[in-house]
Amino acid sequence: MPLYLLIGAAQIFFVIHAARTGRPYYWMMVIFFVPMLGILAYIVFELLPGVQHSRTAQRTVNNAKRIVNPEGTYRTLTQNLELTPTAGNKRALADECVRLERFDEAETLYRSALSGVHATDPYIMLGLARARFAQNDPADCVRMLDELQGANPGFQNADAHMLYARSLEALSRTDEALTEYEALGHYFGGEEPRVRHALLLKQTGQAEAAHTAFSEIKRSIERAPAFYRRNQREWYRVATENLKN
Repeated sequence: MPLYLLIGAAQIFFVIHAARTGRPYYWMMVIFFVPMLGILAYIVFELLPGVQHSRTAQRTVNNAKRIVNPEGTYRTLTQNLELTPTAGNKRALADECVRLERFDEAETLYRSALSGVHATDPYIMLGLARARFAQNDPADCVRMLDELQGANPGFQNADAHMLYARSLEALSRTDEALTEYEALGHYFGGEEPRVRHALLLKQTGQAEAAHTAFSEIKRSIERAPAFYRRNQREWYRVATENLKN
């Protein structure tokens, strides 16, 4: 039987199953509009006992929901904020605004959340810095991250460190950016800082050092387990392409 007929039959089966067993209506939409991912998510999240509480399963379902209804989470979080205007709800909605690239709205929400006992909350400050970077203001992003570190000297976050390094690069503070990327490469969970470091070396005319760095990245990914290779395939592509030039 052709694959498309098998998928169609599976869709019909699981849509009927969801309806008959009283599952939430969105499952029928997910299965219908996102066949492969929707069916997989339904099986993992609804039919396999215990698995539904795993982070991977929840992420799969959330991704499927967002494909069918990209602003569903935004509307839910907006309602939550209207009912309970806490700093946590403001941050949650602001984070979703960043995902939807509504950066102006995200900035307003983050700034509103930075008050009272949350005036120096590191995660809200990080969110605001991320929004400012997305609005093409790396200088303000650096300022915000410096303020964050000053108010929270014990705070350590790889994503914040990456944002800081990228902002320095955008400001043409090249030596500082190279230093930060190199430091990130020792603990960041992926190849991004090492690739960005190599790209910046190449950009500044350090071709031999850049070539060596790209070669090491390529070898590192090729020797890694399959799951890591899958997660780092974009950075592997960048490294490989730069080795050809």
